[in-house]
Amino acid sequence: MTLIELNRKNAHTIKYTDSTEIAVCYNKNAKYHKTMSAFATWGRGSKGFYYGLKLHVTTDFDGRLLAMKFTSSNVDDRKVFMKLNERLKGLFVADAGYISKKLAKEFYTEGERLLMAKPKANMKKIATHFQHLLYNTRVRVETLFNNTKKFRGLISSLPRSIDGYLGNYICALLAEVLA
Repeated sequence: MTLIELNRKNAHTIKYTDSTEIAVCYNKNAKYHKTMSAFATWGRGSKGFYYGLKLHVTTDFDGRLLAMKFTSSNVDDRKVFMKLNERLKGLFVADAGYISKKLAKEFYTEGERLLMAKPKANMKKIATHFQHLLYNTRVRVETLFNNTKKFRGLISSLPRSIDGYLGNYICALLAEVLA
């Protein structure tokens, strides 16, 4: 039994899904970068434009990694969400990038799965006290990304092959999950 299967078996009911950008090089070097050119694309994240990949992750309330997927940086988060969480059940809390009535309707299963996406700041939505508490616990997945990038070396321009980049990403995520 793999680590992710074991985590899924013991998973908490509340789950978090989010994505983060993984730059493969500086923007000024992007047109000369050849190693990851087959996978990397230009994308726009919270800090502006970057050249690289996007990491999609689903964790539970206790911080266990339940699912992950690498995509090119220009892929919409909502398109990856269904594939990423197709075998998981529970209450899924996500950020504003996952707002879609169609997605929420397709994902919903009576008594098994529910998606709660945090409304954008300019949206007028009435939320209960419980929903606010859930949205505030989303910091757990953001902390996972932050720690993996800063302390585990997720973002690096040192690898010189595709296998080196992917191996670095897997090792960084494994180090964060096992720590």
